[in-house]
Amino acid sequence: MLSNLQIFLVSGAALLFLIILYLFFKPLFTRKLNQSVFDNSSPMPFNEVIEQGTLEFNDADQQAQQQELIILNLVSMDKSNFDMNQVLTLLKNLDAKYVDGFFSYRDLSGSEVYRIASAINPGILNSNTQTYVLLMALDLYQVIDPVKAFQTMLDSASNISEKLHASICDSARAPLSKQMIEHFKSRAQEISRIQAVRISSAK
Repeated sequence: MLSNLQIFLVSGAALLFLIILYLFFKPLFTRKLNQSVFDNSSPMPFNEVIEQGTLEFNDADQQAQQQELIILNLVSMDKSNFDMNQVLTLLKNLDAKYVDGFFSYRDLSGSEVYRIASAINPGILNSNTQTYVLLMALDLYQVIDPVKAFQTMLDSASNISEKLHASICDSARAPLSKQMIEHFKSRAQEISRIQAVRISSAK
């Protein structure tokens, strides 16, 4: 049986051994811990920069790059080519202006609201164009009143489709549903609110 002195010596030797191990491996543990903390935290500033940039509505360059397109396709019901003389007459009756091969509808101030072109490459509309799909495109960020602009384009699409016997379709050329129309209206309202905030912030 071990005496008290032997137990004390064994305990002291074990404690001394643990202290030596601690002192020897401490620098290694410290380096690994620091490296681990650095690795885990290094992406954070990058993420913060991205998030801040995304939420920065007053940046002029970023605003110029923003785009929210609403595209409607007017597809001939029997897939036959439209009578281009009729198409050109309809577009002129809408007071659309001919610009570089497509038509541009503008409001009373002269600002562009939406564009009309052939949905078949190269997209040019003239008396020689052969197409059974007309494309109407509106950028909600580039108009003064997004809600009114969308309604104007939708009304024009209804007018043209009725006279050309065409179906109004979405960008995927699926028939335009009431749900999709409401979605477009909701998006236009949202962007209208964003623009209102920008205007008030700029004052």
